[in-house]
Amino acid sequence: MVSLQGRGVDSTNDSLLKNTRFLRLWIGQGTSFLGDAVSMVALVVLVVQITGSASAVGGALVARLLPTLASPLAGVLADRLDRRLVLVASDLARAVLVVGLVFATNLATIYVLVFLLGLGRTIFNPTVRAAFPSVVGGGDLTRANALIGGTFSVSETAGPALGGLLVATVDVDAAFVLDAATYLISAAMLSLIPLPRPEREEEEAGFGEDLRAGFAYLARSRVPLAIVLGAFLTVLTINITIPAEIFLAKRTFDADNAGYGLLVGLYGGGMVLGSALMVALGDRVRLLPLYFFGVFGMALALLGTGLSPTFGLALGALVVAGIANGTENVTTDTILQKRVPEAFLGRVFSVRFLGFSVGEILAYGMGGAIVEYSGAQFAYLLAGAATAAAGLFILVFLAIASDP
Repeated sequence: MVSLQGRGVDSTNDSLLKNTRFLRLWIGQGTSFLGDAVSMVALVVLVVQITGSASAVGGALVARLLPTLASPLAGVLADRLDRRLVLVASDLARAVLVVGLVFATNLATIYVLVFLLGLGRTIFNPTVRAAFPSVVGGGDLTRANALIGGTFSVSETAGPALGGLLVATVDVDAAFVLDAATYLISAAMLSLIPLPRPEREEEEAGFGEDLRAGFAYLARSRVPLAIVLGAFLTVLTINITIPAEIFLAKRTFDADNAGYGLLVGLYGGGMVLGSALMVALGDRVRLLPLYFFGVFGMALALLGTGLSPTFGLALGALVVAGIANGTENVTTDTILQKRVPEAFLGRVFSVRFLGFSVGEILAYGMGGAIVEYSGAQFAYLLAGAATAAAGLFILVFLAIASDP
């Protein structure tokens, strides 16, 4: 395990709520999470207003995800440059870009702006994860990830409702302006956090050499590689159910639109509970066993959803799935931050985010086809079985692989 000493962290005995660096990061991230969720609703409404096309909405979502294919390049930047400068610049750039959506009058302009916003997110995400150990004391790392993860889950639940209300009562432009303001708040908070420059293994190495070195490190590192592979596989298997959600509620259980909203909301609530559980546990538990608890817990809960004879039982199973998902997300980030040397953190997290986006794109396509031909409940059964298989694969991989 990599020591956190010398990274400029606070004492592990200090409370997170007394750590001003973490509080600034938490406030900035939480505000930005909410703004993103609000503006996503506005983006969909704007595209529909201009084109009236569902496929155009899908195109905007793809444009947002496409830059993540360049995540490994962003990871090199996170390990080469001043991380505070990268984070603040990314937030300021996204604030300008989201204001640009206020003036967008055609689909091509929207696609360009959304693509650039996705690029900013692609640069920001691995950089902020790599900077985390410098902000948080080693003993509080699990709790810090849990608080950030829980805040994200809350924003994903509350943000769309706020966005819908704002669009309905004011207009889409107000939602974009609000999102821009949240980026400015995040940039202001991050600018006040002192971050040490990344520790580089070879100061004279070029960009391409750093990129190859990152892949080489990950390929020879048993636990980080297993966690990155596991993150990709579970995103791929679990997100098969996303296109099935509305059909499970409305067609399988005849629960109408309110039932669909309840289904999605309870899953998100479960994720918040999973993050809260990790806040309570902190570093008192071993992370790898808890990671597998999350993976196999999700698998069983998804199987339970697919087998549920009533809507109430399905909702209960989805709460459990959300709790397991919340714990798995926190343990994944924390294991990587504790196991990976500081010099490689940005590159490793960039590969994790690349896998997340690729898995998401593949899952949405497969999930839609599965629901179309086999039904919503079968999609949940398949997702549960595939998630269990992914967990078993990672267990076997860890058992047979060896560190150099």
